[in-house]
Amino acid sequence: MPVIDTRIRVRHPCPYCDVSVAYPRSLLLLWCENRRDVFLVSSPDVSELRRVLSGMREAFRARSLVEDGPSALVVVPDFQWPDPPAVTRMAEKAGLWTLPPIVYFEGKETYRFVAPNQKALNRLLTPLRRVGEVELLSVTRRTGLGSIRNLPTASVHFFEGLTDLQAQALVAAFEEGLLHVPSRSTWDAVARRQGLSRSTFGEHLRKGQLRILANSYSALKSRTLEATEPVVLPPLKRAERPGKAPLRGTRPVAS
Repeated sequence: MPVIDTRIRVRHPCPYCDVSVAYPRSLLLLWCENRRDVFLVSSPDVSELRRVLSGMREAFRARSLVEDGPSALVVVPDFQWPDPPAVTRMAEKAGLWTLPPIVYFEGKETYRFVAPNQKALNRLLTPLRRVGEVELLSVTRRTGLGSIRNLPTASVHFFEGLTDLQAQALVAAFEEGLLHVPSRSTWDAVARRQGLSRSTFGEHLRKGQLRILANSYSALKSRTLEATEPVVLPPLKRAERPGKAPLRGTRPVAS
């Protein structure tokens, strides 16, 4: 039986999205675990992470389980809000299946849904456009669930197996413009500033590139089968547009 595999990016005023708006450089990955939400928070530095955790504690009674440098595993116990409606609840009502994790970054949230048909997807898109900005990143018709089973949302961590030297070579190559077209530097110049020979630097760089590509291969392969350009939905008619809700911190409410 065919199904529709879709990725949708949304920006709307809700408590979790408000955190991403306040801290757009931090990446938040969300899983729902029974009656609590679990976030993996990754910030560009420890000071930013501290600010994010403080904001989440104040707004959601969040509790940090594990902290590792600029990243932390955070639990939000039984947090709900009455308005606006949660996107996952809207998807459930429309008959869609949400594949975790939900990604929060740069003030927007990205979802992956599986819909049994186009009609069910439309049942989500219509009300969703009334609560915020909606962007269709991909809509793929699949012949069954096999491709979804074989393409986990996150099979390995993006940096799995990447050594420190490989990471340093990748950062240096990018920051000094070696990978730009046209190149802004030379292999010899970048290697010399890293205190390495051209051949040693090149080996670290190539191995780092290979590792990053290997870790993201399944997602990249799937991407080649999907729409090449995001689809931005047309705005609602003026009479249909909701009033603008301010971005705000929201306190937990009883279930």
